Amino acid sequence: MNIELKLEDFDIEWVESTERLSELAESWKNFKYLAIDTEFERRTTFFARLALVQLFDGEKIVLIDPLSVDCPQSLKDVLENPSITKIFHSCKEDLEVLYTSWNCQLKGLFDTQVAFSFLTGELSIGYAKLVELFYSIPVDKKETTSNWIKRPLTPQQKEYASKDVLYLIEVYLHQLKEFENREVFTFFTQECEELCSNAIDSVDAVSDYRDAKDVWRLNEKQAGLFKCLFDWREKTARQLDRTKNHIIKDHELVELSIIAPESKNQIKQLKDLHPRSLRLYSDLWLEIVKEWNLGGAPTQDIVLNPRDIKGLKEESNRLEKQVKNIAKENELNPTFLLSKRVIRKLAQSLITNQSKPSQWKGWRKKLLENSILKLAISRSE
Repeated sequence: MNIELKLEDFDIEWVESTERLSELAESWKNFKYLAIDTEFERRTTFFARLALVQLFDGEKIVLIDPLSVDCPQSLKDVLENPSITKIFHSCKEDLEVLYTSWNCQLKGLFDTQVAFSFLTGELSIGYAKLVELFYSIPVDKKETTSNWIKRPLTPQQKEYASKDVLYLIEVYLHQLKEFENREVFTFFTQECEELCSNAIDSVDAVSDYRDAKDVWRLNEKQAGLFKCLFDWREKTARQLDRTKNHIIKDHELVELSIIAPESKNQIKQLKDLHPRSLRLYSDLWLEIVKEWNLGGAPTQDIVLNPRDIKGLKEESNRLEKQVKNIAKENELNPTFLLSKRVIRKLAQSLITNQSKPSQWKGWRKKLLENSILKLAISRSE
């Protein structure tokens, strides 16, 4: 691209007043598109903490301080209006934090990383690399891991944050033109819509114990106790807003389920258990075990180790071949359509009649369902 954008050519406004933010949002209601990015902190919390929202309307860059302002209804109306295109790059976590922090269910998404994948077949291009590709200029990313919660932000942080939205509109316009007369644009728009809904689902959804690490080691009885402990950890993590591993890790929950402790001395047998977890939660674990026993020690279906599933490799290969064929027919990267990991999980679900992977929905399912169903029928004959 020949357009040269310079940060010094645009006004940058720091917004820490809800009233001022509401005024700006009223003006954005007439815009066709807006470039948006966020900064957040989530190292020790279950939910990400929104630290900064950057917005570029093509005329001005606005840096919004969510530690000082609430999200006014006028801004929420803009974010949830599908007629106003919101341009992000790699938006998954941005969508989640906007939902958990501001209760915004964003609509009208255009993700430049996703667009690049549909247009070129290249997966997961970073923002800095994309800008360098388009503008032949480097983007300094050294502030990526800086402390975005601490105030005041440094001039370097503000410059970094501003540049994260500066180039998005021009990239969007270029990509939109490249999509002209391309059938993949239909899949892209559906993908963006699903990204918005998936962000909400991923926040609200309760984790499945069957996806936990090492859970295949458990028999039916142990799996029953594990689910009780697993569900307790999920609820506790949400209530305390702490990471699940900060409370207790998967493999430690597995060990706890195997010994089904009736005393703290038994719990102390867990070699890797953090003393903090032992101190804070051991009484609760003992109570859960006690209640589980009093309830008749209910069982759960065992989770098979993929290495023990007969024919899994062959089925995965059959599915992968079919996915490659359909991807080629539709000008898609087969890995973007379904990764090898997801294909393996899909093959496992077909063999064991267990639930399909979460990716098996939307446009991907519609595109693949008939051919995959035919494969399953031919395998059973």
